[in-house]
Amino acid sequence: MSVVVVASMKGGVGKTTTTANLAFALSRLGRPVLVVDLDPQNSLFLHFGLDGSNRDGLAVAALDGRPWHSPALMSDSGVLCLPYGLLRGEQVARFERLLNENPQALGEALRAACAAEPEAIVLIDTPPGPSPYLKAAFECADLALLVLLADGGSYATIPAMEAWVDEWHSQRPGLRAAYVLNQTDASSPLARDVAEVLRQRLAHRLLPVGIHRDEAIGEALAVQQSVIEYDPHCRASLDFRQLAAAVARECP
Repeated sequence: MSVVVVASMKGGVGKTTTTANLAFALSRLGRPVLVVDLDPQNSLFLHFGLDGSNRDGLAVAALDGRPWHSPALMSDSGVLCLPYGLLRGEQVARFERLLNENPQALGEALRAACAAEPEAIVLIDTPPGPSPYLKAAFECADLALLVLLADGGSYATIPAMEAWVDEWHSQRPGLRAAYVLNQTDASSPLARDVAEVLRQRLAHRLLPVGIHRDEAIGEALAVQQSVIEYDPHCRASLDFRQLAAAVARECP
């Protein structure tokens, strides 16, 4: 089992959409994939056509004393999905305390979920910024995939994200980190300039594969499909297939 945590310092960078489409692209490579929603917004399931009336999920199971992975659902796309679940404010606080007190519990749940699939890749979607969720995810991660936009706001977050990486690498030297540029736009001079600055600043940590801005991504979400299912020949579908190949090489 290899665990990839998808993270960002700021919201609005397309982190959840990247997680969902990457999960589908990895499954197309023949790898068993478990995608975990570790965000109280509980929106990742929307990308997989799952029943939105189901309130169950990882956090709900944890508070009920059940195995954390028990609410996992197989989507029609062949990706196993573990929703966060629907919690009220006080329940969210209780689950966050649980994560703070026992950050290893998440890794234990993932190992139980993938016990029969040693080649599985687990993708964990986390809320933006530092949180108990990010701490628990980094505790069991093999690879941190940090999502950026080619804009000034993302550039400003790099010192904080590099601090994340340095802190966790000091505790877990085996943890690898890579940045991926999302929603790149070659027609925008500003976006091209910022992207070049990011390439110089991040050097070898920036993956050579970026995700181009493509209306097909939003259209696919509207019908609860991956962009590869919706339009397999669009630019974003090619990007996600290339990104999946790069991530798979990091997850033997």
